Amino acid sequence: MSNSVHQNPQSLVSDDEQPQRSSPTRRVAAYHSDLELMERSQAFLDVMKQVDRVSDSSLPVLLTGEPGAGKQLVACAIHQRSPRRDQPFVAIHCGVVPPEAVAITLFGTPDRPSLWEKVDGGTLFLDEITEIDSSLQSKLLRVLQQGEINRAGFEDPQKVNVRVIAASNRDLEQEVAAGRFRYDLFQALRALSIVLPPLQTIDISGAFGYDQSFGEDWVTLSEIEGRYVARVLNYTGGNKQAAARILSVDRKTLDRMIKRHHIIYPHARHRAKASAGS
Repeated sequence: MSNSVHQNPQSLVSDDEQPQRSSPTRRVAAYHSDLELMERSQAFLDVMKQVDRVSDSSLPVLLTGEPGAGKQLVACAIHQRSPRRDQPFVAIHCGVVPPEAVAITLFGTPDRPSLWEKVDGGTLFLDEITEIDSSLQSKLLRVLQQGEINRAGFEDPQKVNVRVIAASNRDLEQEVAAGRFRYDLFQALRALSIVLPPLQTIDISGAFGYDQSFGEDWVTLSEIEGRYVARVLNYTGGNKQAAARILSVDRKTLDRMIKRHHIIYPHARHRAKASAGS
């Protein structure tokens, strides 16, 4: 997913980690074949290039696109490729959580730390940012402009170091024109921006070489991630350490990917068969 996956995979896996059950030459050929298939999904690659472009910055990022286009996945990818990768990544859906709960969560109470303090040093993903009310918009603007919050019950402002990634399914320019969203906050949030492609531009048959499209000719970025991780695990013979190196993620992140996408990789299949036979 990062540029490292385009390197020769043999250079990323040490000799003692190489699977011994089949020919290395055959494995390399199959792996590169998978990459060639994946590269046909130009829309996906374009998004990942933009992710790499914004990752090293601490400026806010605004993600826009259709519902289900994978905004949280992209936000997480930005965090994982950033210098903040070892710090917290927290997502909050502003359209699901009641406004008063959003205010308490973000800015705390005299007895409860704010989310900014908990995420300090990391990344905060605010999904459906247009759903927050005007009072919270002004507080959020202050965080972006001054890097500090006024926690409830405290007189002195507190410095925080949190990167904000915001997302919306709506057209923010229209929200600004209608008076529902602050223009200055909109400008601050879109210091960097990524527009996610329409779902139909991500072609499952082109990206993965399938003859049928399971009733639709597109998948979300999350589904692409799951299929790609599964291919890498198959390439490494289920060696998670080697797969994590190829994917440029740590083992914990890989374990979360495996769990999130319900991936059954070679070693797991062997254990499942052994358990069934006992």
